[in-house]
Amino acid sequence: MTTSPIAIEALGVTVMPEWFQHEGIDAVLDRLQGIGATAIATSPYVMAECAAGEGGREPPADGDAGSVRPLDRTLWGKRELWVRTAPSFVHDLGRYRGLRYQPSPADPLTRAQGRWLDRLLEAAPRRGIGVYLQVMAASPPGYRVQFSSAVAEDQCRGPDGAPHDRRVDRNASLASPHVVAYVTTLLVELAQRYPGAVGFRLDWPEYPPYDFRSALFDFNPAVQTDMARAGDDPAAVAAEVAAWSAKLGAAVRAAAARGPAAARDALLAANWPALSATTGPLAALYAAKRRAALALLRACRAALDGVPGRRRRLEPQIFPPPLQRISGFPIDALSGTADAIGVKLYTMHWPMLSRYWARDLLAGTGGEREQDAVTAAVADLFGFTDGLAPDGALLRYPEPHAAHPVGARAQRDKLLAAVRAADGVPVRAFVHAYGPAADFARRYAIAAATGLPLWINRYGYLADAKLGDLARRGNA
Repeated sequence: MTTSPIAIEALGVTVMPEWFQHEGIDAVLDRLQGIGATAIATSPYVMAECAAGEGGREPPADGDAGSVRPLDRTLWGKRELWVRTAPSFVHDLGRYRGLRYQPSPADPLTRAQGRWLDRLLEAAPRRGIGVYLQVMAASPPGYRVQFSSAVAEDQCRGPDGAPHDRRVDRNASLASPHVVAYVTTLLVELAQRYPGAVGFRLDWPEYPPYDFRSALFDFNPAVQTDMARAGDDPAAVAAEVAAWSAKLGAAVRAAAARGPAAARDALLAANWPALSATTGPLAALYAAKRRAALALLRACRAALDGVPGRRRRLEPQIFPPPLQRISGFPIDALSGTADAIGVKLYTMHWPMLSRYWARDLLAGTGGEREQDAVTAAVADLFGFTDGLAPDGALLRYPEPHAAHPVGARAQRDKLLAAVRAADGVPVRAFVHAYGPAADFARRYAIAAATGLPLWINRYGYLADAKLGDLARRGNA
């Protein structure tokens, strides 16, 4: 099987279909060429505006924080709106016969506007721009993060056996054979339907650890079966995880009133390092999560390798170190499977994640002072800030005019840690375009200074001022 003729990108931009629909393919490509982009990622759907409260919100809600982040660019005359989607093509349903999960049906929107992706795949390569298709790894039907049809049997579960509905992501259990069967079938169909795509960006082939409860996934029955096969007693593992988490929460609740340093020290004393250890109370659980993620990725690679023609690139996107240990992502085991690994510096999420972990650890106790103290402690322990913040009150999802409250050294160190851990698989730095122009420019420069190829996520946050700065930077 031959490799892709498209060169490894120096700069890529994620541009979802609605922008090509609204602004036009040539107009968007002109802007991307102006900043030196050599790759784009998009998804195989079409979008239309719908009534408020129907469909999904654009931009996505991002937990409880999305209402503060309207788009930089206007979409159909608005910076916040409700949308519905449909596939960009008519699926061959025979491929999915007998599967638990089925692709979304084509509708009049598909027939009216679905050919946009075919036109893009003709236009972009003529300009030297490679096109990736982005799909969700474990959230059927897989087109967008907000929409999931995962059934109860495939939901992720905590050590108490319960699902967690109030979380940011909608991922199903990576160990579900039904989830794996769907995503591999989808990748093969897309590779054959859109042969001009150079490869696939697989989003969240992991257990996103946006809050502490999610970090204790996954006790789905499929994972428990795997644990038992590996020689671990799932009930004993669950009991050990629950006891560890209870001890951690009790320790930090007792210390939170004394401030960030006391909260951090209490977490460390209560065995916070178990989150990244290969032995201890979380070892069996995290080994099972890792096996599930690795099996899913290898199944995707095998499915794509079965498609005749050139090799389709497979590039998963992940949380940065040390979170990949908690998420189960097997960053050091993907030689021959992943062609590159995208490390997300989505820095507006870092203070939100810290605050959600603090919320769960405090379990409804304490007031704002305690919440802020534990938030600062968690942010320090995860390396989101350059040292312990004396006041965690500023560690919140930033509003559009606010700089992201994260460390410069923290961003660089996470990228370099990923390179060391990836065992030779190329790493891409993903910088999110959300935020004020000056702050975006600083974050972009930090990532660029590592020498890694860059991706910019979300064209909808690339206001003209940001595009102009990127164009000047490229021509300097």
